[in-house]
Amino acid sequence: MKSLMTVTGIILLICIMITGLYAPKGTAARSEKSFFSEISAEQQSSTEEKKYRLSVYEKKVAAFENGKDYPIYISDVYVSMLSQTDRELLEKGIYASDRKALNRLIEDYCS
Repeated sequence: MKSLMTVTGIILLICIMITGLYAPKGTAARSEKSFFSEISAEQQSSTEEKKYRLSVYEKKVAAFENGKDYPIYISDVYVSMLSQTDRELLEKGIYASDRKALNRLIEDYCS
């Protein structure tokens, strides 16, 4: 009986180790540091490259073409539901150079 429990324990330990090795690595949320460094890199690009802006419209997260006052996308996410840091960034506006970068920002804030 003792050896059966030992073998079962070893098999369980091996299963846990294998699961850890093959777990998807891209599914974890990005760390706050890497997320904000990505935002600052976007903010540093030249004005000509900033085609889109993620900001606030009627208390919700919204996407704008740069220079336009009416959004091209309004999410269902209220800014009040976000952290203080996120609210401050959105109030200033978070800029994206292309549609792909804008979609990535929308996904980060609205999912």
